[in-house]
Amino acid sequence: MMDEAKNMKASDVMSVDIIAATENISAIEVATRIVLGAINGMPVISKDDGKLLGIVTTIDLLRAIRSSQDLTTIIAKDIMSPNPLSVKQDTDVNEIIDVMDRNGVMMVPVVENDGRLIGICSRSDILKEILNERFVTIGRTRTVTTTIGEAA
Repeated sequence: MMDEAKNMKASDVMSVDIIAATENISAIEVATRIVLGAINGMPVISKDDGKLLGIVTTIDLLRAIRSSQDLTTIIAKDIMSPNPLSVKQDTDVNEIIDVMDRNGVMMVPVVENDGRLIGICSRSDILKEILNERFVTIGRTRTVTTTIGEAA
C-alpha cells in the first residue's frame, strides 16, 4: 500500500460532520438528505443512544422505488441494511481500504466501542487525505525545483 496511508488511522481521515438518520425518519426525508448532501448513503442511528443500527444507500432507496414502495409512508428502518460493516477510530487506513475493496462499499461508519456513531470514512475522505499528505511533500519539492529551474 502507499506509504502515505501507512501510519494513518480512521480518526485521521473520517468525516465528523455526519448526516445521519434516526430509525423512524421517513424514507423520503432520507432520500432528500442523500440527494441534497451529494452522498452515497446515510447511517441510521438509534434516537435513544446514537448507536449505529444500519445504513441506507442510494441502491436501498432505488430498490424500494422499484418494488413500488411509497417513500413517504415507509421509514428508514424499513429499507436500511442492518448491522453494516464498521470500524473503530484506531483502525488502520490500509485495513479500511481492504474492507471497502472486498465488500464493494463506498463508506464505512466509525463507531466507539459501545457502538455509537462518531464518524464516516468514505473512499474520497481517504483519497483526499492521502493526496494532501503526498502533495504537501511534492509541493515543497516542486517549489524548489521550479525556483532553481527559473534561475537557470
